[in-house]
Amino acid sequence: MFSHPTRCVTGIVFFILAVICLFHRSSRVLVMYPKMPSGEGCDDAPVNGRRSRLCCPNTHSSKLLHPIRDLAPTYVQLIHEFPSVCRGSWEPTSCQANQKVAILIPFRSRELQLRLLLGRLHLILQQQNVAYSIFVIDQSGADPFNRGLLLNIGVRESLRRDPNITCFVFHDVDLLPENSQNLYYCDSSLRHLASGVDEFRYHVPFSNYAGGVTSLSKDNVIKINGFPNRYWGWGNEDDELAARCMVNDIKLSRPPEHIGRYHAVSHVKAHRGAGHYDLFLSFRGYLNDGLSALNDHSYHVIREHVPTQQTLLLPLPPLLNTCALTQLALSLNTSVAAVREAIWNTVQLTNLSSVRRIDVDRLLRPILYTHITVDVSPIRSRPVHPLKHTRESWIWFLRFYGWI
Repeated sequence: MFSHPTRCVTGIVFFILAVICLFHRSSRVLVMYPKMPSGEGCDDAPVNGRRSRLCCPNTHSSKLLHPIRDLAPTYVQLIHEFPSVCRGSWEPTSCQANQKVAILIPFRSRELQLRLLLGRLHLILQQQNVAYSIFVIDQSGADPFNRGLLLNIGVRESLRRDPNITCFVFHDVDLLPENSQNLYYCDSSLRHLASGVDEFRYHVPFSNYAGGVTSLSKDNVIKINGFPNRYWGWGNEDDELAARCMVNDIKLSRPPEHIGRYHAVSHVKAHRGAGHYDLFLSFRGYLNDGLSALNDHSYHVIREHVPTQQTLLLPLPPLLNTCALTQLALSLNTSVAAVREAIWNTVQLTNLSSVRRIDVDRLLRPILYTHITVDVSPIRSRPVHPLKHTRESWIWFLRFYGWI
């Protein structure tokens, strides 16, 4: 039995340790707006019709309503709404964007959610004066879904197409932003944009959570070797992303919950992959598992069916820019003049049969985003093994999730 003074001293020591732990935990996770580079001197006004200065981040607030599931826009409707988009890319014309942002969406059999998300993303990103490109990485085959691997492939393939990308946003297809003030930019931190998801009652499940939607600069993505490739099935690849950033002294930041609001479009939930928590304990072997583990033999990009010239008999929307017209001509192996003639001879879209609507949608899809279908079975047959002596303790594990 401790004496009264001893109990007092013990209580004071525990109180001090608790305060230190709380201070240490909060010092890593920052609730803040992104630190924008070159914030001084930004100006959206062109000089002599030319982009002379950096774009100011536009935080204009737009009311974004929850969509009705059965009323997801078609690709034809999206083309009409965003006529200046081509190959999934857009940039402001009145000023020079200070970042080139790649939106990477891991995907499998979520067509409805994708069309809902595209309508929301193109709207918000253009309002924010973001120079962006949208990439959808579609996993083919019957292997369990591997979100981390798809995002690593997305980083690799997007940089092949545009080496000037400086910022990556990793975006789940079922999360729709509700606040246009949530800036899709990168700063020096791991930026957790989805700080308030409705299915979590607009709170994060735990302090180190970095799931759903995150942004990270290209330099930091390379520094942490991207995502892990070894999580087949749902769960924990986003936790390892946060842990990799933690050991590399990259802060975790997120906007206030009223800014980082997202609506989760309902779908059948997947179960957590077997053994994922145990895999997570070996995260310090990240230099052996990530971007560096990928090469041209790790996966195969599958070329999709190219429409024939007969598709030109179908009506096309009239509001297409030069880039979109060129893209269509290349896809159809025909001339821009032939595409223009098909548009000139268009009929009302409401007169289309459902089959012909689908054909037109498939034709227009590459204008709204870059679709990359991949076969990941090669890397599935060669599992990644972590480096030796990299296993974390269960005490660290419990602290990471805030359970002690």
